Amino acid sequence: MSIPTSQSLNHHQTQQQKKAIRHQVRKLRNEISGAEAKQAGLDLAERLKSNTDYIKAKRVACFISFDGEIDTQPVIDLILEDKDICYLPKIKPTKPNRLWFMPYDKETQLVKSKLLIPEVDLPVNQAIAVSKLDMILMPLVAFDEQGNRLGMGGGYYDATLAHFSQKPSSKPQCIGIAYQQQMVEQIPTEEWDFALDGVLTQNESYSFSF
Repeated sequence: MSIPTSQSLNHHQTQQQKKAIRHQVRKLRNEISGAEAKQAGLDLAERLKSNTDYIKAKRVACFISFDGEIDTQPVIDLILEDKDICYLPKIKPTKPNRLWFMPYDKETQLVKSKLLIPEVDLPVNQAIAVSKLDMILMPLVAFDEQGNRLGMGGGYYDATLAHFSQKPSSKPQCIGIAYQQQMVEQIPTEEWDFALDGVLTQNESYSFSF
């Protein structure tokens, strides 16, 4: 019988803490009314519109909201109006868990992924290299004032962005978008967790320096 190391115990404890935060914040998020969710999405788009980094960016990725996430349709509409194309994530079907970013406009067909999230229905050879994106607007379950992000646990964004730790100068700006209610005091982190450059909510703009 193997004896757990302190490292494995710490990993287990961190995972349990993350699980508890996910449960708490997802419950809170799912209690937001439809009218409040719609207004929050509009307010978020207004906040993005005046963001200096967004204004300068040429290629911006976003995501289609799912499972109680803040409504991203106003944000996607804004990106299409300003940049002509919005890039949306598409899940790679095999391990490791990574994402392609596919071009999307109002004529592009969508299909549901294995996670039942709408994805661009185009061949993956049309994906853009992640390093060519200027900004990625990322989903999250929770965030804290240090720029730590808690996702759903699949690790898709962490794995997709991992190689930028060796080449940070080519990394797109990574901005979380969420309800203000998704901010927590502290998120436990592990070495592979990817910190955010900022977060936009319907109420506030956060910028993190490292």
